[in-house]
Amino acid sequence: MADFSSLIYGFDQKVPTKYGLKRYLNLDNAASTPPFKDVMRRITKEGLWYSSIHRGAGYKSKYMTSRYEESRKIVSCFVQADPSHDVVIFTKNTTDSLNKIRHYLPFLPGELVIFTRLEHHSNELPWINCKHLIIGLKGDRLDLEQLETVLKRNRGNVKLLAVTGASNVTGYLPPIYILAEMAHSVGARILVDAAQLAPHRPIWVRPATDPRHLDFLAFSGHKMYAPFGAGVLLGPKWLFSQGAPSQVGGGTVKTIDSENIRWVDPPDVEEAGSPNVLGALAIAESCKVYNKIGWQKLIDHEQQLLEATLLGLKKIPGITVYHETTTQRVGVVSFNVAGVHHQIVAEALAEYGIGVRTGCFCARNYVKHLLGLGPGSFLTNNEGKLPGMVRVSFGCYNNLADVSNFLTALEETVKILS
Repeated sequence: MADFSSLIYGFDQKVPTKYGLKRYLNLDNAASTPPFKDVMRRITKEGLWYSSIHRGAGYKSKYMTSRYEESRKIVSCFVQADPSHDVVIFTKNTTDSLNKIRHYLPFLPGELVIFTRLEHHSNELPWINCKHLIIGLKGDRLDLEQLETVLKRNRGNVKLLAVTGASNVTGYLPPIYILAEMAHSVGARILVDAAQLAPHRPIWVRPATDPRHLDFLAFSGHKMYAPFGAGVLLGPKWLFSQGAPSQVGGGTVKTIDSENIRWVDPPDVEEAGSPNVLGALAIAESCKVYNKIGWQKLIDHEQQLLEATLLGLKKIPGITVYHETTTQRVGVVSFNVAGVHHQIVAEALAEYGIGVRTGCFCARNYVKHLLGLGPGSFLTNNEGKLPGMVRVSFGCYNNLADVSNFLTALEETVKILS
């Protein structure tokens, strides 16, 4: 199998375990990934030229402005957007991006927002106080029949269909391009939370005239080997020219007097204050590394890791895996050990130098569905412990030896705790 570990900064970093110092085995990549070495090199190199951008007259300011705007073009190309229609806005992260879209909802036709039971809180909470409907699941997949019925029943009155591109709980991949076509057929727009999708699959925004065009896209650098506090929001230029921006301040005003304000054009109008220049450069550099590796290599690599993990988990008594199918899925696996609280399992694995995630992964309604829990279930139970799961999630640098080490440690842990 391919080995991408040489691309990762800090791959050989060791941590204390009950067996002494061992290389840290990070299986919590759905939360944050380590940086690419190329990203760190780029930041170190460009840090020598760091300066304020856009409004400075000095050489360094002009240089960094050029690099910043170049980064915007690289990101646009990475998701195959149409720069004549779509604009790339640099944000803090996916959550920030989604909240910016919430600000502009009054300028979209319709009154109803539709989201799904799969959503991370970042793509659920912004819509809760809007008139909304929630699309459920049919088996372990999105209920497309329910969605079609809801869309047709509310034709012309749906502002937005908000959907995750890939679940951070199970790795499930909703058919976003089919969903886009369904939304557009009734005059709605689609927003894709690509926080988990962008690190694992190529994205094609498509031209605005294409029925499968993705109207809005949001993702974060810290989940794709560029952990410097920057994110991306992509959407139609016209929308971000409507009314006041979601945040006001330096760089957002063209002219101002006691009676009137004229805002600058997008993307600048949505990048108030001094932008995170190095964060934007880091995301662009990460996009270049992805393109250099090639998507098919990354997908094939991840599929091998998934298959080996799911096969190994089946051999360990007392393990329940959620959404077991390996098709239409990114490298995320959530499970529980019978009779053992998820946090205890994670803490036991940490003694082997293995990092996993536990809990509900900011997707409580989806986790509640998978666990078969009713209302009020996320109040503390009799032992004062919240329900949840253990999650392992892969980065491109993980390998079959990592899977084997994880399975061995988990099997030992189950024997001790059960």
